[in-house]
Amino acid sequence: MEVFETPNLFPLDVCLRSWKKSEVYKIKVGTPDELLSRILDAAARIEKREDRLRRTTRDLRSRVAKCPEVDGGILENLL
Repeated sequence: MEVFETPNLFPLDVCLRSWKKSEVYKIKVGTPDELLSRILDAAARIEKREDRLRRTTRDLRSRVAKCPEVDGGILENLL
């Protein structure tokens, strides 16, 4: 996951990161190879959960559309 440049997209990043983290660390990781494998598996599982991804990203379009209006600033009061 990338860290977004604007604070208006940060909630989406946090949500997806925490979702992936909870998938990866359900069981203690023993080696770097195991960690990489779990990250890739978690990403694949998340990708298959279209329903949850849709809920997670449903307001992304409106946030992106409003970013130029606030020049990358906070737009919570516009949503």
